[in-house]
Formats: sequence, structure tokens, C-alpha cells
Amino acid sequence: MRADRVLTALLYGLTLLGVFTLAVSSLTYFDFWWYLKSGELILADRSIPDTDPFSFTAEGRPWINHMWGSQVLFFALWEAGGRIALILLKGGVVAATFALVLVTMRRRGVHPIVASAVTLLAAWAGWEFWDVRPQIFTYLLVALFLYLLREGWEGRRGSLLWLPLLMVPWANLHAGFVTGIGLIGLVGLGTALPRLLDRRGWRTLGSALGLAALAALAGLVNPYGVWALLFPLEVVGTKSFMISTTEWFSPNFHDPTYRGFEVMLLLLFPAFAWGRARLTATDVGLILVFAHLALGSARHVPLFAVAAAPALADALEAALRGLWARRARGWEALGRLRPHLPSLWPLGASPLTHLALAAFFIAVGLVAAWGAFLEPGANPFHLDLNEARYPERTMRFITRERLPEPLFNAYAWGGYELWRLYPDYRVFIDGRTHVYGREILRDFLEVANLGARWEAVLDQWGIQTVLALRGSHLTWALLAVGGWRPVFAEREAVVFVRETEVHRALLARLPAVEITPPPREALEALTAALAAAEAGDEAEALREYERVLALAPDHPVALFSLGLLRERRGEPAEARALFERVVEVDPEGTLAREARERLKGFSSSGRERL
Repeated sequence: MRADRVLTALLYGLTLLGVFTLAVSSLTYFDFWWYLKSGELILADRSIPDTDPFSFTAEGRPWINHMWGSQVLFFALWEAGGRIALILLKGGVVAATFALVLVTMRRRGVHPIVASAVTLLAAWAGWEFWDVRPQIFTYLLVALFLYLLREGWEGRRGSLLWLPLLMVPWANLHAGFVTGIGLIGLVGLGTALPRLLDRRGWRTLGSALGLAALAALAGLVNPYGVWALLFPLEVVGTKSFMISTTEWFSPNFHDPTYRGFEVMLLLLFPAFAWGRARLTATDVGLILVFAHLALGSARHVPLFAVAAAPALADALEAALRGLWARRARGWEALGRLRPHLPSLWPLGASPLTHLALAAFFIAVGLVAAWGAFLEPGANPFHLDLNEARYPERTMRFITRERLPEPLFNAYAWGGYELWRLYPDYRVFIDGRTHVYGREILRDFLEVANLGARWEAVLDQWGIQTVLALRGSHLTWALLAVGGWRPVFAEREAVVFVRETEVHRALLARLPAVEITPPPREALEALTAALAAAEAGDEAEALREYERVLALAPDHPVALFSLGLLRERRGEPAEARALFERVVEVDPEGTLAREARERLKGFSSSGRERL
């Protein structure tokens, strides 16, 4: 085998190992646990439920469980190899996704070094979203569809038959299968546009529409038929869902999480300016459509990274070649050194040297990354999907003491509660927000955000036990209004039981739990601060947050909220001090995790976020 092929293969291997490393280092923070419980239930009952079995608020409501195939796979792997098997699955699927991206780049003739660099950049852009979730199969299949639909697709009829065949498993793994139908239409339109003045263009467009129709028909092979096809449209059309789920928000470019995505977007400018000759109408369409989706909702950033990477790499290479052709005279002067370096010059100018250096730098980065994994606190194989990060003891306490139902839960722990407590307890809400509808979601937010009806909602649903975040507004409100007894606490979780005559015997045998609430005036000031911030009155919000901290100096919600406000007002030193205080006060809390993410964007001298 020729040396250049060996070095290219080594470079690609190290690149994909880098992608795998990025994928496994991204911890799963989304609501993962209900996937396991659903997979367990499907395998136990040998049927796929079409109504909600898990909650008392939406019991019997229709449930389009479009991810049932992924859930069964996740549970089977969990049973066979525990969480390590799932972490390896995640890393393997993401690496396979970018292997297809790399192959697509090479089919376009992109230089190996440029292809590797853009592949790593794209993997970095989606880093925050490489979770153990059914979405990873959509990323893989988008990459596969784009490989099959690469330039000249209309002449490869045998390969095109794979597209409707692939829709069948995709439609049972994740609702993102509708993306496949859209890709066929988008690529068909982009290919046909330059030819619409003659019959070839119309034939191409007709072929694409026919292929998209076949793919749509294949997508109907699922337990829910056409409803699975309509489900994604229903989700994005539900305003209350879109405005209450953070992953549907637009990316916040003040957050370092989106730095890779930002770099990809900025590189589109030189790509379009100097490399446009290598871009087809299909390339431009794919880039613009997926950039629009990603800028509208952060959850689409990985789709942009996968779809845009091949065309971006191709155009950037053309731009670099153009710049090299117009290189300054300084390079010509440097060439005069060539006679004086008879042995070093050929080595430095050799393409083999460039490949070897690129592979070397990636290898150094990998050694550093895996070396960091040796620290238990930074080892994803130790942290990801580890139940020690969740209120495991709280769930055991609820089960052991048979705390009364119904139970109001924190949204972040809805899936974990299902995993550990179902069928003995059912949840108020969990990550399947679409099942609950506007009314139940509104009731949940009313309680969680201390709306005007929060106590009425708890009474309406007959809530007897509340599982709340220790530093939440709800915890302080329950302590302030009375009638609720804290019976258990661990790290960031607190459990309350309603104080009634029926529960007197239970409360008498449970040990007292001391949670010092802030003064009532502090709660009133916090409520006023949040209202002012929501109304856009930063000056009033600032005054009220300062009043909260004067009454309760270590209130984590006030510290974090004030830090965000200080940062937005261009006061980075003050913001940093507040975020550091959050981490110091409640190091294991959710707010502390968010505060650490904010602190990553500050330099050691306390300057503004990068």
C-alpha cells in the first residue's frame, strides 16, 4: 500500500477516534430514564402502548411513542451491559455518522486534511447534543441519506432503493424520519433548478417527488400510521411546548457551548465568497435550510453540522487554493531558501509530511483528552448515566415509607421517578411533554413558577407529596405558607408531605428535616425581581435581587439570576463573583452546574465572556 494511503487512513482513523472522544465526553442531561422504563414495559407486555400508562394527569390520553424502537434497544443494552454499553453505543453511532460525512467529502474530492479538520469542527459544533437519545439515529440516517443523494444521485437507481427501505426502521426509532422525506425533496429541487429550462430538470424533479412519496409511504410502516408522520408538525405547532422547553430555544451565542456552531457559521462567509464555484444549488439549499433550522432551535444544531459539513469543506478547500494561488511575494522570497536547504525543503514541502503532521496533532489532542479522563471527576465513563447524579436515595425513601399519592414532581426528575417508582407511583409530568397538552403543562408551570393559582392547582389535583428542587421557588413557598412538612432531603432534592389528619401517623414516625427558609420578605422580593426581569425592567429587577440577598445572602436562585443580569449589563467581574458564589453555596445543585458553564466563558482576569 502506498505511503499516502496509509497516512490518509491513519488521519481518518484518528479523526473518527476524536469524534468518538467528543461524543462520549458529552454527558446526558436530558430526560433519559423514561426511555428505559418504556422499553421495559414494551418488552414485558409484548405490545406498544397507544395511550399514556405513566402519569395520573394524562392517563388514557393518546401517546404517539414514535421512539419505541430506540427505547427497546436502549433497555436491551442496559440489561446486557449497563450504562457503559449505552455510552459506547452513543459514541459508536456519532462516529459512524461522521464516518459517512468523511466519505461524502472524499467523494467530492476534498483534501484529507481539510476533510478531517471540518469533520472535527462539525463534531465540536454538536458536542452538547451527543446524548443517549433516539436523536442520534436521526443524525446517522441524515448522513446516510446525504451520502446516497450526493451529486449524480439520479443516475444511481439501485442505490436509491435504499432510501424508502431505510425509512422503515427510521420511522420506528425517532420522529426525525420526516427529515428524510424533506431531504429527498430538497436535493431533488436543488438538482433540478439549473435544468428547469429543459425536460431533464422536470424529469429530475418528478423522480425526486416520486422517491419522496415512496419514502413517505414506507414511513407509514409504524404502529401509529399517518399519525407518526403528523406528530412532528403537531409538536412544533404547540406554542406552550416550544416556549417551555429549552432545547427548542434559539442558540445563545454568549454560551461557549455554541462556539463550534458559531465558527461553522462564520466560515460560511469565506466559503460563499471565495469557494462558491464548488457549491451547487443543492449545497446552498441544504446549508441555508439547516442554518435556518439551527438558528431557530438549538436542537437542530447537530443536523446543521452533519448536513453542511461536506459542502463547507469543499468550498473552504477551493477558497484556500485560491488564496494560495494569490499568495504574497513573501512566499516567493521564502522559496529562495530552497537551494540552501537541499534535504529539509523537500521534506517540509512533501504532502506526506503534511498528512503526518495533521495526524500527529490530532493524536496529541487525543492523548490529552483521554489523559483527562483518568480523573474520576472528569471521566464520562464514570459520570454519564450514573444514578449517583440523580436523587436515588430520595426514590428509595418514597418507596420504603410509602409516601401518599398523588405526587407532584420536578420536571427534571420525571423520567427518573418513572424508572424507579412506576408502577407504584405515577408522575405529574415528565419529558413526554406533548402527551400532557397545554392544560396540564400550564398547571405544572403555574406551580413550578409560583403563579397566582399555584396552591389551587395542588389542591385541584389532590397532591399529597411534593418532590421539589431544594433551591427552587416552590421549596421556599411551601416552607413559607405552611401546611407542608419536609420529610426528606438529599443534595438538591426535598420531599414534602401535606400536613393533614390522614397523614398524622406517617408524619409522627418520620424524623424531622430542617430546611431553613429565607424570610418571607425575601420570597416576596424574589417574586418581584422575577416579574421585573420578565417585564424587561432591569433596574427594578436589580434592586429587588439586591433586596433578596440582603435578607438571604446565600439564596442560590437570587445569586444566579443576579449574575445573569450583571453579565447582560456588561459587568463581568460582578457576574463572575456571583456565579462563583452559587457554586460555593450549592456545589451539587442544578444552578451550580449552570453557573460553572457560565464561568467557562470568563478569562482568569475576569474580563468579559469570550
